[in-house]
Amino acid sequence: MLLKRIIYVILLLLTCIALVQTCAALTYSGGGEWNISEEITIKENSGNKLANYQIPIVLNSSNFDFSVARLEGEDLRFSAGDKQLKHWIEEWDTSMEEALVWVKVPSIAANGSAKITMHYGNPDASDVGSGPATFEFYDDFSGSSLFRNWDSYTTGGGELKVSNGVANLIVPKFHPEDVASIKSKEKFPINSMFVVKRKKATTGTDSRGPVITQGFVDPQRETRNQVLTSTEHENETKVTWILENYKSDARYFPRDLTSVNVVEGDWCTVGVAWYVEDKFGKIAWFKDGIRDSRMDLAATEENNYIPLVDMKVYLLARTYSDVSDNTGYASFDYAYVRNFVSQEPSVIFTSNIAQEEAVTELEPARINITPASGLMSAIRIFDTEDYDDATIVDLKDSGINTVMLLTDGDDIWSLERFVKKARDKDMQVYAMIFNDPKSDSDEDNSMYVKNVLEKVIDYNSKSLSAFDGVDIALDPCSNDPELACSLNLLLLDDVREMAGDKLAVAIDIPASYAPADISEVSANADLIILQTYSLDANYPQSKDAIIDSIAPKMGEIRISESKALVGIAVNEEFITDNEVQSLLEDLQDYYSNDTAFMGTSIVVYEDYEEYSMIPETEAKETESKGIPGFTVLFAAAGLLAVSYRQRSQKRK
Repeated sequence: MLLKRIIYVILLLLTCIALVQTCAALTYSGGGEWNISEEITIKENSGNKLANYQIPIVLNSSNFDFSVARLEGEDLRFSAGDKQLKHWIEEWDTSMEEALVWVKVPSIAANGSAKITMHYGNPDASDVGSGPATFEFYDDFSGSSLFRNWDSYTTGGGELKVSNGVANLIVPKFHPEDVASIKSKEKFPINSMFVVKRKKATTGTDSRGPVITQGFVDPQRETRNQVLTSTEHENETKVTWILENYKSDARYFPRDLTSVNVVEGDWCTVGVAWYVEDKFGKIAWFKDGIRDSRMDLAATEENNYIPLVDMKVYLLARTYSDVSDNTGYASFDYAYVRNFVSQEPSVIFTSNIAQEEAVTELEPARINITPASGLMSAIRIFDTEDYDDATIVDLKDSGINTVMLLTDGDDIWSLERFVKKARDKDMQVYAMIFNDPKSDSDEDNSMYVKNVLEKVIDYNSKSLSAFDGVDIALDPCSNDPELACSLNLLLLDDVREMAGDKLAVAIDIPASYAPADISEVSANADLIILQTYSLDANYPQSKDAIIDSIAPKMGEIRISESKALVGIAVNEEFITDNEVQSLLEDLQDYYSNDTAFMGTSIVVYEDYEEYSMIPETEAKETESKGIPGFTVLFAAAGLLAVSYRQRSQKRK
């Protein structure tokens, strides 16, 4: 009897300890219990150990149940082990089921990962979010003055006013030196990013309104060391860097690099990132959390115009020097400084939301991608230089009705003439976006892909001949399948949101993808392009071998009610190869009654090999096997394509 009591007491103590450890992380709660917890993995990508790094947690209906959280997220908590982490909610919209939350993570090992837990679902909990505790610097301008955090300067009639949580830098006078500025009392080291939520108002007759300047300056004298952006003109359509490094006696003022393009009176966030890599300074610029690669700059030994010394953050509004009536003011809702590395950590939700009742998720509306002929006959083109008007006509006459056209974003306007000619022949044209060819094979290329997509979207808004869609190559999930596939899903969420209902989204599925993973990908895809074997494998060279290799994946595509292209790669002589034509006809006959089958596409193997820069030894091994008239091609970037037509003229 005594032994039973002892065992009971021990079990009771262990239970109490477990409860104490679980609750210890969630202090200052306001009472109640948290009904839902979600584990999140933070992966470090820069190769640096990160300490007290601010991580953005993007919440939506796919990873968060807004119906059980408090209306403004007051019950949100984050923990690591038995420690509660500091957090701040930047955006929270229950009706739209969208939120952005920053969490300060104590430590992430270089190229490693850290796990944190998100807690919510406690109706009694009170808000403990704190900007000052989360960031290196934070001001929501909730007081009546700026004196606590800022030094100020005005001239020529410039004014500073703080009211209702907004700081206004006002330039109300018809004067060439109407200036209002503030500079933080605190200074910050390199590898920092300065973010403000801001808007502009014009009060004079000149629609340009005031000039707004934001960034980092020397603690003693602003013009000594500077990393600043200046935005000018109506809707802030002209953005310029102001860079000066006193130590190197170097300065640089590249002008009109991009556009804020925000309607006057609308809020937006603008971020200036200042960091060091390989001993030299670099800078980046963000609008509403999205990096604009047109603003990326790096100092060199010859042009060392980015300072590395500690600096203060700085905001300024001024009139133009031409004495025009461009009076007005800049308003700031909040400002913060956070830590920054160029390859920022990735956020991965590692488990599904725990819910008592099943929730039926609405799939995004799919874009109608079906050509007039009913099936797609696509070709991948890596370089348009060899394709003249006659070649495009030949492609169309051969049955090709879709072109996948490679772009890195920087060359996009040089492709407009080709896109127009193809569309004039009733051909669809997709912008083909692969991983950054300059990056390592195991590097997360999400930022590169999104930057190129942003350029495609910008091109479509201005061009005579817009792209019909984009073709995105996924990470093959070979080195770390679970992590890579999770990063792919995060990327596709962003791609689908960016593309909206204006651009069709085609996805290349790598050979390493398990059939079960395809259903998650298909939720954000209008078209899936399948591949089966990697480049160093034996190639299926018959209808039966190809069909067998993709059969389980086609099954998943049917269940998800998606559309798929099947493909093969060919050499430059394929058009005269009867074996190829027979294979194509056999594939179409086999899938003739398959609702998931959307058609075929081709890629010339030599073109792909040249682009992918296959190592010489690997290329020789491939050559020794011989390239038949057709061959299934699988590569790290993600290609499988099937062919009808080769261009008539040889490569230059």
